[in-house]
Amino acid sequence: MNLDKHRSDWETLAKRDALGAILTDASRADGKWDIAEFMATGEAEIETVMSHLAKIGHIPNFTGTVLDFGCGVGRLTQALARRFASCVGVDISHQMIQKAESLNQYAHCRYLVHSDANLPFADASFSFIYSNIVLQHVHPRFSQQYLKEFVRGLAPGGVLVFGVQDSFAAPDFSTRMIRVRHILHIRSRIENALGIGRGNMQMHCLSERLVRRALGAAKIVDVQFTNTAAKDFNGNLVYLPQASTSGYVGKQYCVIKEP
Repeated sequence: MNLDKHRSDWETLAKRDALGAILTDASRADGKWDIAEFMATGEAEIETVMSHLAKIGHIPNFTGTVLDFGCGVGRLTQALARRFASCVGVDISHQMIQKAESLNQYAHCRYLVHSDANLPFADASFSFIYSNIVLQHVHPRFSQQYLKEFVRGLAPGGVLVFGVQDSFAAPDFSTRMIRVRHILHIRSRIENALGIGRGNMQMHCLSERLVRRALGAAKIVDVQFTNTAAKDFNGNLVYLPQASTSGYVGKQYCVIKEP
């Protein structure tokens, strides 16, 4: 596993159906997403997150710069740009970034293609970093490095919010089948062998133990279960009272870098 393969997969996925690759609602696959409806889910998600941050007393500094990591076509980036003085979206896919640039409505928002595990930003660049439904597709070797980079790039007093798939839920039959596919990547192996090249959206778990180790001295102030592990997630972010009982367990972390 390397980031070159990851980049290639997402270029293929973005070329085939960028919106459907980001939000995997089966009823809107194969180009059925309406772009206005799609972008509206980003506004709703960021409003949900900001309301939650206000509730727990960790509102970010809106006069600073925000980073949307794994920005795709800018679904969340544009919503963040409406709130922050400066905004950057970064993604591994040229196809995604080209679409994001075409949808950009803000002069203070810019997009960047980047495919290295070390982010191209100076230390303490961001007052807020956000990443959702992204790290779950990245091999843990790289997702842990990205978490370290987020902490490095966060300004003192800054806020980091990100989601991961923590683990598999209790092992019912459907979860066991997901686990088998997760381990074997059967579809990917068959397609690679046949040279089909459809692009592979892999899923990876990152346990809380590994998250805490990667974050180092940064302080986790909140952990929430979310519905983002659902295979047909449609952008409607919901905080759950308990972990999912089947499939993957989604968690959202709020982290601060103390002054």
